[in-house]
Amino acid sequence: MTRALYLVHGWGFDASFWAPLLSHLPDVSAQVVDCGYFGAEHRPALPETPYLAIGHSAGSLTLLGQDLPGCEGLVFFNGFPRFTAAPDFPNGTPERVLVRMRARLKRDPAAVLHDFRALCETEAPLPGEPDTETLDRGLEALQQQDHRAQAADWGNRLHWMTGMDDPFGAAQTGFASPGERVAGGHLLPLTHPELCADFVRRRLDDAG
Repeated sequence: MTRALYLVHGWGFDASFWAPLLSHLPDVSAQVVDCGYFGAEHRPALPETPYLAIGHSAGSLTLLGQDLPGCEGLVFFNGFPRFTAAPDFPNGTPERVLVRMRARLKRDPAAVLHDFRALCETEAPLPGEPDTETLDRGLEALQQQDHRAQAADWGNRLHWMTGMDDPFGAAQTGFASPGERVAGGHLLPLTHPELCADFVRRRLDDAG
């Protein structure tokens, strides 16, 4: 039975983002990626047993662009297969927003992060000293990556949940597979960890 997870957090957060969710899944083995936005990057090996890959926000793009041998399904919270708007993706975020963020990031990374977190409705302190170069690479990925084809390849093995008040929710219409929209914003695993854990457990049971 699938009881392993591989988790990737979103831009502007760190591995501790998943702690509330994982506290509701005590019987599950978890490999947690830290993208290095506030310190050392940590990318553990993929689980050797069948597993689910779980992404939040930009973490969904990371997973869609990654080779995931042994993965039985994807679970995305507030995720998207493409972030920026394009002629065939009008619901994305205008690219100028990311261009401005990247320019400001070089001058005052803490201010950019605080503004972003305020938009996401969290007042939690930054988990460490911002790594401007790594944060900029993360914004560049959001600006450029388009993994709609990869998302379609996963078919009904891709499961997503988003908040009805998510300021980036429009981009999540890029998934071909049906998902769940619930009351909440952009940080469902933080604000609704029990609900998200139940969503994961249902997918684990399906895979098992």
